[in-house]
Amino acid sequence: MTTTLTVGALARTLGVSEKAVRLWTDRGLLDATRTGEGAPRAYGPEQVVRGRSITLLRALDVSLADVATVLDAADPVAEFDELWGAVRASLEGRLAAAGYVRSVLAGQPALDVPHEVRDVPARLLLTLGGSATLGELAGLIPALTDRLFVALGEAGATLAGVPSVQYHERATEHSAARLTVRVPVAAPCAPPPGMALVAEEAGREIVVALDQDQAADQSFIVAVHDHVALAAGDGALAVVGDNRESYLPTWGRGLGGPVLEISAPVVPR
Repeated sequence: MTTTLTVGALARTLGVSEKAVRLWTDRGLLDATRTGEGAPRAYGPEQVVRGRSITLLRALDVSLADVATVLDAADPVAEFDELWGAVRASLEGRLAAAGYVRSVLAGQPALDVPHEVRDVPARLLLTLGGSATLGELAGLIPALTDRLFVALGEAGATLAGVPSVQYHERATEHSAARLTVRVPVAAPCAPPPGMALVAEEAGREIVVALDQDQAADQSFIVAVHDHVALAAGDGALAVVGDNRESYLPTWGRGLGGPVLEISAPVVPR
């Protein structure tokens, strides 16, 4: 005869609350049986093994949705490695951002990321402005970019480079920032209402390139923006305009290498 455990017995075995066991069961993470209507839940021995895995994953702050993904995967180890790899990458970004904050507090700002200074040719930009809080940026930027691409198509204009976002303020969770999405065009075109065609003069810019893991860490992006706004510590340069983010064709494709560039226009001091 197979021995089963009650909610309380399973909770004691796993070292968690009965409420946790019930929640995990309701979410489909644990499988319980009932002998009849109104009968208490009963758990087989295999649920103890699964429950231990759930307990360990939750101790790592893995969400219940991700717990289910790991445990129900054909290869749970591979699924966990992928999940934890993303967590480790995020942690590395936060550690780098924290180190930068410490250097700022010490009065000696320093961020260990490579940068370059490059020439930027004169170009025409079709632009569209908006404003958003930090939480709204992920939705607003693609929406504005899509509107610009539609306008390009309707005007028969040719895209002449990667889209970029110019930030006129820094967005926070509670404060919206003004921004302008810009797409380079090969030749003059008539901008639709609400958009503008801007002729940008040739100049130079300081640039920091980020890979996908770095670009996914908001704290690291904030640190890089601050670093770039200070000309990356290059005392021979002065920043003369707003920061920009340029989204490269590799963005979101899992190809490795740079996917995002954070830059600012500079001139010699």
